[in-house]
Amino acid sequence: MIAYPRALLRFLYGVPTLILVTVGVVLFSWMPIRWRGVRLASWLFAWGVRIVMPALGLRFICDDRQAVIRHRGLILSNHVSFFDTLVMSHILPMRYVSKAEVRKWPFIGPIAAATGTMFVNRSDKSQRADVRQQVVDSLHQSLYPPIVIFPEGKRNPEDTLLPFRYGVFEIAVETGVPYLLCAIHYEDTASMTWQSHKESVITSIKRVALRDPSRVWLTPLKVVQPQPGDDPHQLAAEAREIVGDALRQMRSASQ
Repeated sequence: MIAYPRALLRFLYGVPTLILVTVGVVLFSWMPIRWRGVRLASWLFAWGVRIVMPALGLRFICDDRQAVIRHRGLILSNHVSFFDTLVMSHILPMRYVSKAEVRKWPFIGPIAAATGTMFVNRSDKSQRADVRQQVVDSLHQSLYPPIVIFPEGKRNPEDTLLPFRYGVFEIAVETGVPYLLCAIHYEDTASMTWQSHKESVITSIKRVALRDPSRVWLTPLKVVQPQPGDDPHQLAAEAREIVGDALRQMRSASQ
């Protein structure tokens, strides 16, 4: 029975906070205010993440925060949950490439749009090319804050990684921009991701609210500096192996 009072407290604390953060981010996105070279709206989202995650009973762990803070360029990680963007933004603001449907999600959509997320319609090849060019142009303009891309292309809560799509590695070779490989591991993966595409957002939020407190790890692994002539397919395979090895070690250590 304790789960229900806990869920109520999380709801009463987390939902108003999320609403305030959403409103603040959207309002500040119209203001040309920057701090440390990043729009204030993006910082507000990062600060909000640090409040919302504990409210949801999720403890963030990163043993090498400086590796993320120092990095300039791309960050590539496995994609486990719809909470991954919160995990990646816990340390500092990030830029994202996301599927077009996210723009319509409550709270998340307005925040994503206000913080400069690049949306892609996967069914439209021409739009994918446009988003790729947006990423290249953004990297040419600035390497900070980093651009986060999940090379699996979709959420994958299973124990094995999906094949890494090589498009982002083509971008890295083309631009000469370094990428930091990271691994995300949830102690309670089953509760932190949608069970199926048919599951409603409300059902998913209810499950998260009722679950026991748990931990999530963000582990920076390796910075790769691509060279002209590198094979994007090989880089993708090597990255997948590095992230996969790290995830196996993290799962063993957390059991």
